[in-house]
Amino acid sequence: MKSIFLTLSLALIATFSYAQFPQKKTPDTCCYVAPELRVAIFTDNNAIVNVKVAKNPGDKVKIKVLENNKVLYQKIYKSWALVDVKYDISQFPKGQYTFEIVQDKEVVFSQIIHVNASGDKLAQR
Repeated sequence: MKSIFLTLSLALIATFSYAQFPQKKTPDTCCYVAPELRVAIFTDNNAIVNVKVAKNPGDKVKIKVLENNKVLYQKIYKSWALVDVKYDISQFPKGQYTFEIVQDKEVVFSQIIHVNASGDKLAQR
């Protein structure tokens, strides 16, 4: 009984977390949508970069942060169906940073974030 309840709970969580992303067939400037992977990378007004990934539990994705093709940070996520990570880049020096989502050793989506001289205003490309 416990295993049935746990299975149903995990299925509901995966379903609702997967449904949080727009239902589009083509990616736009901040989103990537595929049958088994959805990604959104966007900034807010407080120098925070939000990275959201919805995937099948057990599938492995890697989130990488790069500057001038040099990896500053990377982490692999495998267990969770929904990955919701926030990066505070208010202390980053002025420059261009690339946030990449890697699946099966292939970059499936990347987003370039520009940090202005003040460090608190972001431009997304």
